[in-house]
Amino acid sequence: MESVKQHIKSPEQKVLQTFVCDGCHQHVSQTELIIPSGPREGEHVIANYGCRCEDIKLAKAAEQNYSQLKHRKLMEKFNYYSLINESLKEATFDNFDAYDTNLKQAKKKVLAYSHSFDRKQSLLLTGDYGTGKSHLSLSMTKALMKRRYECLFLSLPKLLTKVKGTYNTKGVTEDELLNVIQRVDLLVLDDIGAEQQTEWSTSKLFEILDDRSGKATVYTTNLSSDELKERVNERNFSRMMDNTNVIVMNGSDYRRRNF
Repeated sequence: MESVKQHIKSPEQKVLQTFVCDGCHQHVSQTELIIPSGPREGEHVIANYGCRCEDIKLAKAAEQNYSQLKHRKLMEKFNYYSLINESLKEATFDNFDAYDTNLKQAKKKVLAYSHSFDRKQSLLLTGDYGTGKSHLSLSMTKALMKRRYECLFLSLPKLLTKVKGTYNTKGVTEDELLNVIQRVDLLVLDDIGAEQQTEWSTSKLFEILDDRSGKATVYTTNLSSDELKERVNERNFSRMMDNTNVIVMNGSDYRRRNF
């Protein structure tokens, strides 16, 4: 039995020109083809053999789709695990109210930290109530997540309450939560020193800090260095200050300034 291929005519081909494509920089043969049979028999078709522009376009589209999917998954995980006060959720660098020189400098330093993000460098934001420490920290996580870094923002008092809650309820387990804390590129531990002081809380804080050793962590507190050291104990304070830059944010409470 004769092969079907023996009855299929190959199209006539004529090379019109060769050139280097401006888009993909490949050597291209522009070829004229004459369709030998079928409804379009005799039709002349121009084809550019060797051009990779369409392949590059498809690859870029696939890469963009993957990047968007990855960002969406990062945001879903951030929103699922993070523990953020409702009043902070819209915080960005743009809507941070740097109403005096000290806070303008603080914003400048935090922006510089996020622009040149180092996975091993940490920050401690300390100062008066209501000066925007949490606002700047959350703004930082949003900026870094746009660059596909995995971040987590946790109020320490809420985190310890959450961990305790995992002991008697279904859902997120303590191990799962601590694994996420350990893995992320940047962890924000907000409001350190506001948690209830117990032997268990001090021990759990050390476990968290130990897991984050050598990784970027941002701490916020309203306490001075001596107060913080007394509050979290010497060992935890030492872990917190390892490779950590301090930014002091003092001023009036901008949430109450208008009063």
